[in-house]
Amino acid sequence: MYSNFVPTHLLPYADQLIADLKALNAKPSYCPYCQYNQFYLVHDHPKYYRCKACHKGFNRSLNTPFYRLTPIEDLPVIAIRRLCGQSLFMIREELNYSIAVVKNRIQAIDRYMQTVYPELFQWSQNFIYAPKNELPQIIIQQVNELKTWINDQLNVTHANCPYCGSMKTNRITEKRAQFRCNQCWRYFSYLKGTGLEHLRHSDKWFLMIDLLARGKNVDEMQRDLGLCRTTIFKNRKIWLKIIQHQGLLVLHEWILGRKN
Repeated sequence: MYSNFVPTHLLPYADQLIADLKALNAKPSYCPYCQYNQFYLVHDHPKYYRCKACHKGFNRSLNTPFYRLTPIEDLPVIAIRRLCGQSLFMIREELNYSIAVVKNRIQAIDRYMQTVYPELFQWSQNFIYAPKNELPQIIIQQVNELKTWINDQLNVTHANCPYCGSMKTNRITEKRAQFRCNQCWRYFSYLKGTGLEHLRHSDKWFLMIDLLARGKNVDEMQRDLGLCRTTIFKNRKIWLKIIQHQGLLVLHEWILGRKN
């Protein structure tokens, strides 16, 4: 997923970073103190070894910012989430860790990146802490795709009757795609089954999508949209379902990750 955000020329560094973090739990090749290649496992969680020659204890995280961090199995997950622009609070919710635990791991990953992959580190800092109105190109693209789809749904001029299948129908409203069948005389909405039929304030849909993509919190959205908090919470949930149903998975993950 991070490949949608990391620039192409930095992707090899990002891939290697994740590989490095996954390797922290692997068995070392030799003792880092005396380079002797025979040692035994002292305990498994976390993995800790003792050299048979110099009798010193060690593991793969020795001499790295990750030494004494436990558990370390989730470090690759945290790094991937950060490269995708997810907030500290969303990572905490996903892993069920405290803020302090997640923050310590993010700081360790940042120190490692700064030393080993300085270009990737600089990009990640600019990306994660960029102003909320600066969106990655892939997000801008998927936001535009969503808006185009919504515009098509709202401006459809003809629809077959879902009750009798007749093609003789008339649109009877301008704002919402409501139709009447000239054969069975029943009324129907073209938006039914799209998720949009449960949403009101269609004149504010595009603005709300922009605010969601920029990671605006409820107070900011309430100020910009002029809607009550209950409506915003309800609409946010519906929009996330619509976005996921439309296959805009990068945008879906981005909105979840930017949640305050």
